[in-house]
Amino acid sequence: MNIEKWINRTYPVFEESSTLEDVFSIKALAGLTNIISVDKEGRLSGTARLDEIDDFDLSKKLSEIVVEPVFYCRDSDFIEDAALMLIESHDYVLPVVNDDFVVVGAIGVFEILEGLMEFTAMDRPGARISIILEDKPGALREVVDFLAEKEVNILSIITSTAESKEFKRVVIRTDESDISLIADILGEKGISFESISEEEGFSV
Repeated sequence: MNIEKWINRTYPVFEESSTLEDVFSIKALAGLTNIISVDKEGRLSGTARLDEIDDFDLSKKLSEIVVEPVFYCRDSDFIEDAALMLIESHDYVLPVVNDDFVVVGAIGVFEILEGLMEFTAMDRPGARISIILEDKPGALREVVDFLAEKEVNILSIITSTAESKEFKRVVIRTDESDISLIADILGEKGISFESISEEEGFSV
């Protein structure tokens, strides 16, 4: 999933000629954690974390404070890439640039969580099925094909390593919320499952 939909385009961006006073004048309003500065053409010129600024000389220009950004996203990146970059940087917010290196906004922890929520269909009502499958080609396909045959619509599929490296845990979300019906369908095919739970879904 591309991050373009999740970019915070209202995150404050400052020209490098701005002062710390300019930043702190809107800090309470915007809840800033990171400063993003741009040059006169709007290109990313630096970043800084507010909690790491030791010198509170409010007359200082951002060009004297920010450092060349190591971590930033492009608007064509995938949301998984942005999540990994946030983890690696230990930042709360990263600037997002276009192909011309012009800042188009920012993406942070909350935007990532919102994107992943939609990506995994956590926000939609239905059922959550947890299954342990052998980690081999075709194991998941049998389950998916049988659910499709029974006209159970799949909203998302997530896999992770199980306790044994020979198996994987698969979490399937469906728009069918009748967990008894799903249990009967899986039982008909002899597919064992860890759990089936009804999901109410929610919105942000």
